[in-house]
Amino acid sequence: VAEKEDVCLVYPSVPTAMKLLTVPVTLFALGLVGTSARKPSGQQQLSAALGAGFEATGIAQIETSLINLAREKSTPDSSTLESIAIIQQYINAMKADVLERASDTQAGLNQSWHNLVNCRLNLTDASSNLSILNATHRDCSDAESTMGSQYLNCLNTCETECSSSQAVCDQYCTVNIPDMPSPSPSPGPGTCHFADTVKGDDEVGTYKEWDSNLIYERWAHYFNGLYSDWTAKRNSCRNQVTTMQNCYQHCASTHGTFYATKKQECTDHQYDLEAAACHENSAVCQAYQGCFGSLTETYKADVDSARASQASWYSEYRGIQRVVCLLGAFNASVVSGADLTAALNTCQSTVFDPCAEERSLCLDIYPSPQMESCNGTYSNNTLQPGSAAWTAAFYTGMPNMTTWEACGAPCCASGGPEPPSPSPFPSQNCSLCTNESF
Repeated sequence: VAEKEDVCLVYPSVPTAMKLLTVPVTLFALGLVGTSARKPSGQQQLSAALGAGFEATGIAQIETSLINLAREKSTPDSSTLESIAIIQQYINAMKADVLERASDTQAGLNQSWHNLVNCRLNLTDASSNLSILNATHRDCSDAESTMGSQYLNCLNTCETECSSSQAVCDQYCTVNIPDMPSPSPSPGPGTCHFADTVKGDDEVGTYKEWDSNLIYERWAHYFNGLYSDWTAKRNSCRNQVTTMQNCYQHCASTHGTFYATKKQECTDHQYDLEAAACHENSAVCQAYQGCFGSLTETYKADVDSARASQASWYSEYRGIQRVVCLLGAFNASVVSGADLTAALNTCQSTVFDPCAEERSLCLDIYPSPQMESCNGTYSNNTLQPGSAAWTAAFYTGMPNMTTWEACGAPCCASGGPEPPSPSPFPSQNCSLCTNESF
């Protein structure tokens, strides 16, 4: 915030002052400055008034001297006209000086007002720290998106392999295991009793009792074949189950772990961002209150000073306007023979309005702004964490396969938007058809 400028103590420039200081010298050269001890004439009073410089009393002396001069000489002579011409130059310089002071005062007042209105409570736009934290959160989310895609691709590969594995295990699951209750007594090489019809390589008759070595061998061969086929298909299915378990385990232990770790890291970055907003809003709130209070007092003091300056130059400029009117009366009496006395009386009775002639002589004083609401946590025109405005500012356009979490800061807004549900990953197991638990 710029320091307060002095809007009161404005002095004429050196060239202007030097120009005005030459006026008494010129009058002296013209013989208008008297040296005798007798009562000064109108011309001598005029010269003394010119020597008074920029003071308002100087203008009043010039005015009085012109009136006295008019009374002494109802028809101005050449020397009086020369003096009036010099006075006109002097008055023009004084007008320029007053206008310059008014302009400088207005500029200083404007600067003081702009300093005040620029003391705003707008944390999010002004905080480079929040910008850095937001960039960190975004960079983390980009990495989370990449790791999420890698994890998804790994699971999709396992899912594709699951389809082929299911076809292998289906062959195992569809094997028809015969329901063969054990005969009593247990069959053995030599004698075998069949209480009912059984089906082997060929038809075996109903209940017979014979030397069953042949049928036993055929029977054993048949079931050995079934068992071998079943064993082979079971082992193939077991291998596929192991392959699938290894696939999902690999995805979970590598890509899944990396993704989960990065996701938690990004959530922590989000919480850092929100917590920083709460902390900074509190700190900025206090700084804003101090800044606004100090600059408000400065602006009020500048306004009081500027008004005092305006009152001074306002009175001074009215005197200048009366002198200009008197000079015009002298010129009119010479050029057109107008009644000098009547014109002088009109000049003296007229109430001049400086602002009507020069608008810049009336200051533009702007009202002081109201202090923004600030409760030490956040303000009504900042982005509060958890609010819809905050979410739109910081969480719009999150990368693929990422989302923001519910606000976790101490100053979260209530009733804000809920975070969207993340897209689910495919099932991390392959439900293969098996007839036993492996």
